[in-house]
Amino acid sequence: MIETRKVQYISAIVIVALILIAIFAVSRPITQGRSASRTIQVSGVGTVTDMPDEVLLSLAVYTQSTTAAQATSDNAVAMNRVIQALVNVGVGRTAVSTTAYSLIPILNSSSDQKSPSTVVGYAARNSIQVTLVNVNSTGVALDAAVTAGANEVLGVTFTFTNQKYATLQKQALGLAVQDAAGQAQVMASRLGVRIIGTLTVTTGYYSQPTTQRLATTALTPIQTGTLQVTASVQVTYEVA
Repeated sequence: MIETRKVQYISAIVIVALILIAIFAVSRPITQGRSASRTIQVSGVGTVTDMPDEVLLSLAVYTQSTTAAQATSDNAVAMNRVIQALVNVGVGRTAVSTTAYSLIPILNSSSDQKSPSTVVGYAARNSIQVTLVNVNSTGVALDAAVTAGANEVLGVTFTFTNQKYATLQKQALGLAVQDAAGQAQVMASRLGVRIIGTLTVTTGYYSQPTTQRLATTALTPIQTGTLQVTASVQVTYEVA
């Protein structure tokens, strides 16, 4: 009898405890974590076009002689004439930089493979890069350098100065963001949702300088054309 009452007493306590827990659970505000966001991800592209404001000339002087000393001496004389000619047409000396220098032996081209090769001379090559901020002076500079002794024109590259490139980057980025926002609005409208915020943005830039390889003649005509700077963005929007 006593055991029965004890069981009943314990059961009553358990029931009361369960009731209190249920009441507490109902009255306690829900604080569960926020559910996963609903998103739209788009890629936007913006491109701006402008005239280049910098030109890089890749030139070289190549000389040959029977001795290494004579090949290097002839090369030095010719390169000094080239640099002075560039200065005479308005190119600053600081705008000229050496990009490569080589001195290699010239071997005989005997058809008898059993005979050892012998050195018949030496070839020296001095390559320079000339940076021009006056694009219109490109043809004049090229002609002056070639007339003075530059016998290799490796290329003419049109590009942007760092300052101008930074400005064009910002313009392209603004267009890319505008493009992404427009796409997202169209998608949200068609899907019947509403954009409530931006979660992530990833940016990228691309610019391709143009390079011409050409032989120069008197008053070489140089057509600069235009260059493009492109920005891209990947944007993730939160929608509701």
